[in-house]
Amino acid sequence: MTGIANQYALAVFSLAEEAKRHEEFKKVLSAFVQSVDEETHKFFAHPKIERTTKMELVEKSVEDVLLANFLKVLIENDRFSLLEAIDMEYQEILDNLNKVMQVKVLSNQPLTKANIAKIEIKLKNTYHRSIEFEFVVDKSILGGVRIEFEGNVIDETINKQLDSIKSSLLE
Repeated sequence: MTGIANQYALAVFSLAEEAKRHEEFKKVLSAFVQSVDEETHKFFAHPKIERTTKMELVEKSVEDVLLANFLKVLIENDRFSLLEAIDMEYQEILDNLNKVMQVKVLSNQPLTKANIAKIEIKLKNTYHRSIEFEFVVDKSILGGVRIEFEGNVIDETINKQLDSIKSSLLE
């Protein structure tokens, strides 16, 4: 499904870029995605509600013309369920354009500024991109950090070291 979401994200990104509002559109899209609750999803997914009814609701409730037209295309193609994935793909397109890397750092307690700076310098020097962090405190981690970005994982946790020792003892 992410391939389809990526295609929609690329299409709407090119339209937003033409209008010179690709950054602004990201904010509008994300705000809309965050405002969609379970009931709204059910409404747009319901097969017995006519597409025209769904499109009329979008026309009346969405002020941004590009977003409204985009949502109507999703409704027409029965792809409204991909909205969150499209939002994520759009963010990835923007990150690539702006040379930004989203990095998730997991640790058992908040990191010090010095530790954050070390991680940032290492990643910047290796990947030549600016870094945006998401920090997660995970009490199941005994110590160390786990760094996740673009499908990569750098696991420097005690948990990982213990698992390695355990598996070598079992061999």
